[in-house]
This record gives sequence, structure tokens and C-alpha cells, in this order.
Amino acid sequence: MGDVVQAVRPALILGGKSPGMVTDDICAIMERRPTALWWVGLSVAVTVMLVGVAAVAYQSVVGVGTWGLNRTVGWAFDITNFVFWIGIGHAGTLISAILFLLRQRWRTSVNRAAEAMTLVAVLCAGIFPIIHMGRPWLFFWMFPYPNTRGPLWINYRSPLVWDAFAIATYFTISLMFWYIGLVPDLATVRDRVRGVRRRIFAWLSLGWNGSHRTWQRYEVVYLLLAGLATPLVVSVHTIVSWDFATAVIPGWHSTIFPPYFVAGAIYSGLAMVLTLMLVARATMRLEDYITPRHVDAIGKLMLVTGSLVGLAYATEYFIAEYSDNGYEQFVFKNRALGPMRWAYWTMVTCNIGAAQLLWFRAIRRNLLVVFLLSIVVNVGMWFERFVIIVTSLHRDFLPSSWSTYTPTPIEVATLAGTFGLFFSCFLLFCRFIPVIAMSEVKGVLGAEHAEEPYEPSRDEAAEPMHATPEELASGRVLVGAFRREDDLVGATQAVRDSGAHVTDAYSPYAVHGLSAAMGLRPTRLPWICLAIGLVGAGAKLAFEYWTMSVSWPMDVGGKPFDSWPAYVPVTFEVMVLFAGVSTVIAFFLVARLWPGREAWLVTPRVTNDCFALAVAESRDAPVDVAHVRQIFTQFGAVSIEERDLEVEAR
Repeated sequence: MGDVVQAVRPALILGGKSPGMVTDDICAIMERRPTALWWVGLSVAVTVMLVGVAAVAYQSVVGVGTWGLNRTVGWAFDITNFVFWIGIGHAGTLISAILFLLRQRWRTSVNRAAEAMTLVAVLCAGIFPIIHMGRPWLFFWMFPYPNTRGPLWINYRSPLVWDAFAIATYFTISLMFWYIGLVPDLATVRDRVRGVRRRIFAWLSLGWNGSHRTWQRYEVVYLLLAGLATPLVVSVHTIVSWDFATAVIPGWHSTIFPPYFVAGAIYSGLAMVLTLMLVARATMRLEDYITPRHVDAIGKLMLVTGSLVGLAYATEYFIAEYSDNGYEQFVFKNRALGPMRWAYWTMVTCNIGAAQLLWFRAIRRNLLVVFLLSIVVNVGMWFERFVIIVTSLHRDFLPSSWSTYTPTPIEVATLAGTFGLFFSCFLLFCRFIPVIAMSEVKGVLGAEHAEEPYEPSRDEAAEPMHATPEELASGRVLVGAFRREDDLVGATQAVRDSGAHVTDAYSPYAVHGLSAAMGLRPTRLPWICLAIGLVGAGAKLAFEYWTMSVSWPMDVGGKPFDSWPAYVPVTFEVMVLFAGVSTVIAFFLVARLWPGREAWLVTPRVTNDCFALAVAESRDAPVDVAHVRQIFTQFGAVSIEERDLEVEAR
């Protein structure tokens, strides 16, 4: 099989890149020694993070009196930063999940880094509600569990509890979505490195070997996770907005908050994606993968979401004026003309002004200008959260209690520390994990240039042609290696027509049309997802009713004990959590993937740039080896040999 390495490598040149070239380009980032600039950036980020750690430790010991809060302004820097970081995390799921469902192929160059950004941003966001409690070591009180405090349960009607479940679910689903997409690339890296690094990547890649049967289930799981993550984009920041909208404070009590917050979150998240990816493009030689076309596409999304944010600003003022409510009118006039008007006009200038510049294609294609605009937008979006929170609180109903707010050095250091954590994690991610989704990029290149896939009749597709390892009459399998995916599909169908059993096909990315050529039945994973999701939702709804109405009836504002609408947010989050986790576990079990499993590779480069087909004899259908070899040769096989199936059968 040694000649496969030389024969397959120059094959399938697509747009100037072959699958092997994509692997070389991305893995080279991990294999090269870190540059001096990377070390400087990491050193600065870690130093800033340690400053934040010291600030959090100090305020945990001394108390939240180290902050600039007062009787009037009880929420300020901490919740501002919480909402800001949650918003940053939204673009990762938007680019990965929603654009995947919309079949936007350009996302493949930026989705991996955007997903990593989401995970780190959610970690940064979760810090602030915990330290805001004053006793951060008791954060687990936000979750229901058997405890020693008697029959006392959390209040499921509180938006703060909804927040805890929403953030936990969002982080868990995003983590699984990121890791599932990462597994094929981890296997690619595994087959390139040696020593300790190989053992680490072998453990993380779960024994992935490019089997099409695994690819078929993988695509279904990835699609299901994308479908589950999409409503989370809406639900998480909608629930965050309810922290404010369910209050009676003028400036907060508004039905526009949910769509307003979601649009703003995606706007700021897209800006951060541009900031990170333009830096990565310049410092990691990714010009072939992050192109002006990608920047232009994200710029258009920013234009849409930024315009929605501007519309929300105008709508807020219109509603306040139209309502003829003096308190509402005062809040908005105070924002624009009061003592904190500088924050308001900074918000308007950065957010609305930056969005309007993106109408021009020349601006969207100018990478330096877009980079500066992305920073300006995130500054403006931080001020938006500051304005919403502080200017709605510092002048309340009673002029005698009016106050002002100034952040203390401890608060500033805590915010800086989260930026240090964010950039430290992102720099380490870029150094040790493939920053571009190699398998997805290869799949896009193949889809754009491959021939029309084979489409069998309904009867053919329903006919199972696979023999399990236990049914094989011998321990030998004939393996053919091919240059192109359409050669693999054609050879698979021809072998199947000859009456031989197709053991499996192997490829560096999911080959569409191969499932039909192999006669594979649809996987049952979607039914598992649906069933367990419904079970989780029903169980959680019943548990909430029991805790709030039976075990510990709680009078909240005179509302009925069985106030069902208040149970919907947590029920929805638990449904998504159960459905996602159960689907991933079922996928690992059915595909026989687990940490440390040894991968059975039919060819050394099957996870890189080689396509292979394995055919073995069964008791019911002996294989004409000469005829199968002839089929392989007919479809341009670069190598044909027999392999031992003992490892695969075990």
C-alpha cells in the first residue's frame, strides 16, 4: 500500500487545493514552532487573566462591597459583562448551526474557531452571575438537588433560575456540537504525528477510521445537534432579556426585549468572529481559507443584525412616547440628555454608524476597515448593555434615592481578567487544535467538483447488502484505494451489482451518494432524539409542578401555584439537553467509538486524502476476487490489496 501515498496525493486538485494540501496547510499551524508574536500574545493574555483571578479572589474574601454598587444601582458592571459575553457566544452557534441548516458552504472556513469562541465566551459569562451572588462557592444552590435544608426547592418562576438552566444547556450542546465536528480532524492529526501526541490524539479521536457507516450516522447526529442548537440561539438570550423584561422598572418592562437582545447578541458575536478570524488570517497564513468573500458574507450578516438593533432603538423611543407614560418617557430622555448621555451616544455612534458603513461592498472587502469596525461594534455593544442596566436604575421613581455609579478598580480588573481568559484559551486552541474544519472544507471542495452522484431506485436502496464481521467466511478483505469520490461511488455500485458484499467504504469526508450506492438504511438516531427529548420534557414539567405546587408551594406575587407558563423555559432547556446528550451517546455506542479505541485503517491516508472500498466474502455469497479486482481497476483504483479483517471483526 506504500504506492498509495504517492498516487493519491496529487489527485483531485480542486480550486488549487487537494484534500492532502488542505491537511498540510492546517496541520502545519500545529506542527510549526510557535512564533514570537504568539508567545507575546499568550504572555499578555495570561498576565491579564491572573490579574482578574486576583480580583475575583479578593472580592470573594472581602465581599461585593468592593464594587461600586449602591442601594439604587444593584446591577451594573457584573451583569453588563454577563450579558456582553453571552452575546459574544451567539455568533458561533449562528455560523455553525443555522448556516449549516441553510447549506451555506462558506461557513466551513470559520465555523471551528467560531464554535471555540462560543465555548470560551460562555465560560467568561458564567463567572459574573456566580460572583454576583456574593458567596460564589454556593453557586450550586441554583440547581435542584436533594439537600439538607428541608423541603426547599428553587423558584422555577424566577428568570435567574431560567438563566442557570439556559446557560448550562447552551454550553453543553455547544460543547458536544464542537467536539463531534472535531473528531474526524483529530483522527487526521492522529495519523500524522508520533509519540505522546499520537497517543493523545488517538484517545481523543475515539478510534475514528473514516468508515462510511460511521459517516452516515455522524451526519445525522451533526444535523440533529444543529437543529437543537438553533432554537437555543433564540432561547438563551431571550431568557436573558426576561431578567429585565419581567421587572416593572421603566426602560426594562418591554416586550421588544427578546428579539432586541437576540439581534444584539448576534451582532456583537459576529463582530468578535471577524476580530479573531482576521487576526488568525494574518498570523497563521490562512489567506486561502479565510478570504475577502468570507469577510464580505459576515459583513452582510452584521449589516442585517445591526440594522435590527438600530430599529429596536427607534422602536423603544416610539413606544415610550406613544405610551404617554411619564416614567417611561423620562427614562429615555434621561439616557439621551442625562448625566450618562456620553455612554448613550457612544452606543448609538458605534452600533448604528458602524452598521451603515457595511452597506458598501468596498468597505466590506477592505479587511483593515472591517477589522476596525468589528472592534468599534463590540465597544458599542458593551455600552448598550451598560446603558440598559445603569441608566434605568440610577434614577428611579423617587428623586430622593437618585444616585450615580462608578466602577471600582476591582470591577475593571475582573472584566479585564475575562478578556485575558478569553484570549488565552483562544490562542491555545489555535496552537493545539485544527483551527479550520478540514473534513468540512474537503467535503465542500468535493461537492463543488464531483460528478453527479449515483441515485438508485427505491427497491435498490431498500435492499441490505452488508455482511457483518461475524457473517464473513474468511478473515480476508479486498481493499481498493481511489483518487476521487465519484470513482469510489461508481466502484461501490458496480461491486454491489456483481453480487459481492460491500463491507464498508472509507473516505476523509462524508461522500454524498455513497449511502444509496451501498444500500444503507436510514439510521434510527432521530427517533432516539425525539423520544428521549419528549421524555425529558415531560419528566421536568412534572417535577416543576410537584416542587412548586405540592412539595413546597411558593407564593410568588399572588400567582397560582400551578402557573404553567413559568415552567416552559426550563422545560424547553431540559428537553434540548436530554435530546442532545442522548443522541450523542447513542451515536458513540452504535458507531463503536470510545476513547482509546484502536482505529482499523484500510489505508494509511484514508483520514487524509484517500478513498477506499473494502469487499469481503460471506457464507452466502463467495466473492469472485478476480472480477472485483477488475472492477477496482476499471474505476481507476491506484492500489489493490488484501487485508486482515481480524481487528475489524474484534
